[in-house]
Amino acid sequence: MNMITLTYLDLLILSSLVVLMGILLLMNGFTQVKQYWWANIRMVVQLLFMGVWLSWVFFAENWIWVALVGFIMLTAAGYEIAKRQHYTFKRGYSILIGLFSISLTALLLLVGVLIFIIQPEPWHQAQYAIPLLGMLLGNSMTAIGLGLDNLTRNAVQLKAQIEAQLALGKTAKQAMLFIRQQSLHTAMIPVINMLVAAGIISLPGMMTGQILAGTDPAEAVKYQILVMFLVASSTAMGTIIAVHFASRRLFDARQRLRLDQLVKRGS
Repeated sequence: MNMITLTYLDLLILSSLVVLMGILLLMNGFTQVKQYWWANIRMVVQLLFMGVWLSWVFFAENWIWVALVGFIMLTAAGYEIAKRQHYTFKRGYSILIGLFSISLTALLLLVGVLIFIIQPEPWHQAQYAIPLLGMLLGNSMTAIGLGLDNLTRNAVQLKAQIEAQLALGKTAKQAMLFIRQQSLHTAMIPVINMLVAAGIISLPGMMTGQILAGTDPAEAVKYQILVMFLVASSTAMGTIIAVHFASRRLFDARQRLRLDQLVKRGS
């Protein structure tokens, strides 16, 4: 099976559909059409840039360039996690939490699966390392962002209840238990829904791409299952780490709630 090549004219024609949908959204009262269009423009620019750059990186076959691409992807993911928060920690701590939690989980799982499962030669081969890292970061970033946003919002809204429990002698960990549980629930439900729908309701992106490229569907399924296991693990681990450190940051050494550590975005 040969892959049918798309032209840039094909993509330009299809982009008119995005313009039309933006107009229809505007006519129906959607007030963020500019953001909708800008998101599509940004997506095109980013993907075109990555397409050219990765073609060169794949050809160069140098681990330094693979590491550089990975570093940029991780840094961007950490920044996006912080950017999506309604309340952020002062002094860039939100970016640090996001970067640490997503880097620790994604890199550990990526290196492990490359060395022990896929075993390309060399193990850091760009063809495998970069696409897998991108899929891990995309899903983990969303889950961690949702978990942190839910945690800080609820901490602000339920301040009185948290302080009442602290006054009754409960520890900071005990007072935040329900909020932490809710944050993990909010973060993990989209991942669980994605896993349940895979195969029957939807064909995931990696599997679809491989099939379109002419790969045997049975082989594409194996790689997709591998990716799903990695996504399920990385989102769970990353969210647990992020929620843990964010919860600790909300209290001082004397276990007093310190909402002054938070800043509302846009204020």
